[in-house]
This record gives sequence, C-alpha cells and structure tokens, in this order.
Amino acid sequence: MARTDAQKALSICISGPQLALLKKLDYPCSEDVLASASLIDDEGYELTGSRVDFEMLAGFVAGDANHSRAGRRREQLYGIAEALERALAPRAYAR
Repeated sequence: MARTDAQKALSICISGPQLALLKKLDYPCSEDVLASASLIDDEGYELTGSRVDFEMLAGFVAGDANHSRAGRRREQLYGIAEALERALAPRAYAR
C-alpha cells in the first residue's frame, strides 16, 4: 500500500540551541518530532515527522516568531520555521 504525501517522512536539521528551545516551548504537536531527534555530527540535530506534524509545528513556530521581541529567541524561531517551510515546499522535480 502506497503512503500518501501526508504520511511520508520529512526531515529537517536544526542546531542544539534550536532543539532546546523547541523542547522548552513544548508545543502540543511536537512530541513525536522531538522524540525523533538524532545528532548529526557537527551539523546539529535531525528531526523527522510527517507532513501533518511539520505543518502543525510550523504554524506554532511561525506564530511565536512573529510575536517575539527582536533577539536571539526570535532568530532561532525564524530559523526553525524556515527549515520546516523548506521541508514542506513542493519539489520542483522528482528523483
């Protein structure tokens, strides 16, 4: 049985401080995504989840980023939101 687009696993890479911030914020939809965190050498952490997981998480992160005061936290949130949006973007070509 083929997996639907909503079920296919997506992944992003974020920094250690970004991961710590996501854990601190504890969004209701982030539990499975955070549980998937695996260290990628010096690159940071890889998080995996379904399209639905990433769409929900992106909404929470973008909302907090837009309402945060300027500073490190806002920059981290924007970085996470950008990573999620890149993972969610339709691919221009299929491999």
